[in-house]
Parts: sequence; C-alpha cells; structure tokens
Amino acid sequence: MRSIILFALGLVMGCAFTAITLNMLAQRSAHARGVMQVMQHHYAELRSGLRAGRCSGAAREGQALALLTGEVELAVYGADTPDAPFRKFMERLQDALSGVVSAPASDCAALAPSIERVGNACDACHQQYR
Repeated sequence: MRSIILFALGLVMGCAFTAITLNMLAQRSAHARGVMQVMQHHYAELRSGLRAGRCSGAAREGQALALLTGEVELAVYGADTPDAPFRKFMERLQDALSGVVSAPASDCAALAPSIERVGNACDACHQQYR
C-alpha cells in the first residue's frame, strides 16, 4: 500500500514539475516569437505594397523593420553575446533595410531588389537557426 501511495505521489509531482518546466520554456521564447511575428507583418506590408504598386509606405515599414532588427538580438540571445554567424545575418539584414529606407518611395522598381534582399536575409537566417 505504501508503495502505491509513493508511486502516485511521485507521478503527481513529476507531472507538476513537467508542466512548470514547459510553461517556463514557453515564456522564455515568447519574446522572440513576438518580435518575429511583428517583423513578419512589416515585411508582408512591404511585399504587398510592392505587388500593388503602392510603395509610398515602404520607408515607414523599412524603418520599423530596422528598429526591430536591433530587438532581435536581445530577444534571441538576451544578455549573452550572439555568435558570429548570427551577427553576420543581422548585418546583412540591416544593409538590405538601408536600401529600402533610402530608396525613392515613388519608384517601386527601385525598391524591388532591396525588398528581395530583405527576404533573402531573413530566409538565410531562418534556414540556419530554425
């Protein structure tokens, strides 16, 4: 009888600790997921504006993405120092975004290569770190 009670108690405690640990891990990555979702929204706005031929908001979306790029490092690494490949991916993304921000808003054809570079920079990083 004592063995059954101890087994049941151990099972309940194990389930409770597992739930606590999974919740803690989910909360830890919530910031990174949130930053990526917001970046995905702004990038989608860039692409949809380009497809529709309305590139007047591209500089604003590019600036928002540039601000969020600084947040990615904090969201993914926290207080730790990011590794060299990650820093290289972030530099590539910032370079691509500078082309979006500096391009004339009325010329969608000039913006298209810069927006393509932003997508390629995001895809390359996601292939490495997903």
